[in-house]
Amino acid sequence: MVGYHYLAREFTVSGTITIASHLQRKVPQGQAILFIIAKNEGGVPVALQRIVNPQFPVSFTLRREDLIVPGARQRDAMLLQVQMNGHGRAGQALPGDLEGDSKGPVQPGDKGIHIVIDHEL
Repeated sequence: MVGYHYLAREFTVSGTITIASHLQRKVPQGQAILFIIAKNEGGVPVALQRIVNPQFPVSFTLRREDLIVPGARQRDAMLLQVQMNGHGRAGQALPGDLEGDSKGPVQPGDKGIHIVIDHEL
């Protein structure tokens, strides 16, 4: 169990999120919520961060505090997904929500990841 806590303590992933120019006017007015979701290779969320009223470009760092299961083993590759909406629910995409992803796997410890919000549901 000590190893699991050590790995969770070391968990970080960081980068920048931008929004494609054709979607900038689609950002929810009022209260926009940006979710950064790390999923394992099976598609199960392992970490989540929520940013209210993001100002682009957004710098982010997922840390051990963002792990959904504290102390979980997070040394495996993940996919990062971002969702932005005005309803405040992650994982429940509705028409008009904006999304983007890392376009490939990332490893814990990776820095400089660039994610573009590039499509609307």
